[in-house]
Amino acid sequence: MIFTLISAILASASLIDGATLDRSRGNFGSNLFRRQDRQSCLKQDLIQDASTLTGQEPGTEGIKPGQAESATDENNFINFCDGQEITNGKQITTGSCNGIPMGRIPAVSNMISAMIANPLSGSQIPSDQTFRISVQIANLKAGNFVNPTTNYYTAPQDLDDAGNIIGHCHVTVQDIGSLDSTTPPDPSTFAFFKGIDDAGNGQGLLEAVVEGGLPPGTYRVCTMIAAQNHQPVAMPGAKTKVDKEAKNKVDEGAKVNRAKVDKLSEMRERATKESMIGMIEVELERLAVV
Repeated sequence: MIFTLISAILASASLIDGATLDRSRGNFGSNLFRRQDRQSCLKQDLIQDASTLTGQEPGTEGIKPGQAESATDENNFINFCDGQEITNGKQITTGSCNGIPMGRIPAVSNMISAMIANPLSGSQIPSDQTFRISVQIANLKAGNFVNPTTNYYTAPQDLDDAGNIIGHCHVTVQDIGSLDSTTPPDPSTFAFFKGIDDAGNGQGLLEAVVEGGLPPGTYRVCTMIAAQNHQPVAMPGAKTKVDKEAKNKVDEGAKVNRAKVDKLSEMRERATKESMIGMIEVELERLAVV
């Protein structure tokens, strides 16, 4: 569910334009000023009444058995983070609350799509040798990467003049132990990570260099596309296709296990999934490093 949040510090819980007292001057009768002049409250015409509904009211369009009720707030959750530690531009590892609006959402025709172009399926990568990871992306204004130390999640997602999300791409490589592994790897542990902060070739092709290569093993390569303030990109609908490519492992001696290849081909046919926020994750570029 998409919430519109406002991060401004409020003098009160009221959302509408109004007057407040400047008590610091002692003259309560004459020192009035409008909160809207300080840009510290949400404009009346920006309030989304959908946030007052659970989505399960009788007669609601799209209602289905098993759906959860949405949280509601008549003020668009403007004070949702009250009483919690505020993110405030930092990467807080113990958890935090971020009140910045989600931002501008692209049209369906501008949805992001990404594919890992290198390493190719079934690649056998020499161990401990530098190689490149290449990602081909459509509909991203790449090369926009703000300071992640001070401005993490501090601004909404935005679009360029063509309607494409302004942002960048991250690449991660994780050791998954074996091609047959079904155990999700520890998300805090990776063999390689890179936030690609350049625009690539200007045609959507981005690259990350894995200096010194990787030790022998079986790995997956994932990409995650983010807006310029590092939040995962938000798409215009729930049914957003996300490619999850299962890549075959090349055994020692470059002999391909045909049964595994056939199994992975079948997995690829079932690989499309739904993503509620449109996070672009091209996952399971599985390769052997020997």
